[in-house]
Amino acid sequence: MSQRAQRPHEAPAIDAAHIITRLAIALLLIGVPIASVLTIRAVYALVPVGAALSLAAWLLAPGERGPQELRAALFSRAGLVALLLVAWTGLSLIWTPFGTGPSERFVKTLSTCALVAAAAALLPERTRTSNLYLLPIGVAAGAIAVIVLSFVGGLQRPAAPGAEFSLGQRATFGLALLAWPALGALALREKPRWAVALAVLVVAALLMAQTPLALVATAFGALAFAAALTDARKAATGIALAGALAFLLAPLFALIVWAAFSPGGPPAFLAPSFLWGQFLSLEDIHALTGHGFDSARLGKAATYLPATTPRSMLFEIWFELGLVGALASAALTAIVALGCGRAAPRIAPFLLGGFAVAFVLCAFGVGISAVWWVTLLALAAFAFALLRHGHARARRPIASQAWRDGAV
Repeated sequence: MSQRAQRPHEAPAIDAAHIITRLAIALLLIGVPIASVLTIRAVYALVPVGAALSLAAWLLAPGERGPQELRAALFSRAGLVALLLVAWTGLSLIWTPFGTGPSERFVKTLSTCALVAAAAALLPERTRTSNLYLLPIGVAAGAIAVIVLSFVGGLQRPAAPGAEFSLGQRATFGLALLAWPALGALALREKPRWAVALAVLVVAALLMAQTPLALVATAFGALAFAAALTDARKAATGIALAGALAFLLAPLFALIVWAAFSPGGPPAFLAPSFLWGQFLSLEDIHALTGHGFDSARLGKAATYLPATTPRSMLFEIWFELGLVGALASAALTAIVALGCGRAAPRIAPFLLGGFAVAFVLCAFGVGISAVWWVTLLALAAFAFALLRHGHARARRPIASQAWRDGAV
């Protein structure tokens, strides 16, 4: 058989798989940032479709590496702790006081995350350069859409009656997350000027959308990035320790606030912590088991919980899953942060910057109860997986090797 006949890019199934993979990545990383400025329903629709297309591409050209990577991820320390957390969350549906609603939400959230995780694990071993550039293109397009719409006043209207965040805020939360893998892609391709321009564009979009929480999270991400440039492993250790301690010490802080201000009431900015401390002072067995998955969100919707209830991942985990869920979440946070620090030196700072942004947004304002936000977190994980596979292409291969690999 001739060498030309062996070229993998000439196989129709492989060519089709490459096209579908590119379509899936474009849909996820360009379509979602742009469409989410107009409607949050785009996240619900486009992310599952894009993930399904990525799986379909793998089915056209299956290989052993994808399932092996997925299996290794499941049986890693992070995977086992995540499975424990999922199992405990599912078990908590037994004692939730809100009927079948939490069960439906649990299935929807778990299926979305599992689909995106499988799609990320089954990505091609090497990300093509053209696919890698879709990361910054999507973030730049989303940032430009936010800036343009800010001039016509279309960003501040709520996505739905009673929504906690406007469409502009939701879109910029996604931009703050996806900016880090996009910047990493430009760094891998040695485009520092373009990376600086993209960072300025994203910050301008956050300012125009008037989202101080996203700006604060981005500032923490920049600090983590700067620390990782000096020593990624030491920075990862610090972030892991801070994240784990945040889970473990947050209720203690709430109890201190409640004890200190219980006679006359706390200042307005401490009201959520004061209320949490009041809850903790009345807890019984629920301090260990929690009140069940999704009970914090549904409790607020049914006015069972006051409007000042903390909107935070830390509170939601403790209130819904108790001490068991908090310990598992603290362990998972530390393991993932340390794993980011052990990544390749060229991408570890971007992984840690993105992780810091996600943690700050979850812990201090967005929480993890909203399906749209969990879906955006899964999308960010997919983008970082794409970046990790692109690291192998950081240096352009010689022409003959690129031809054999079907990379050109």
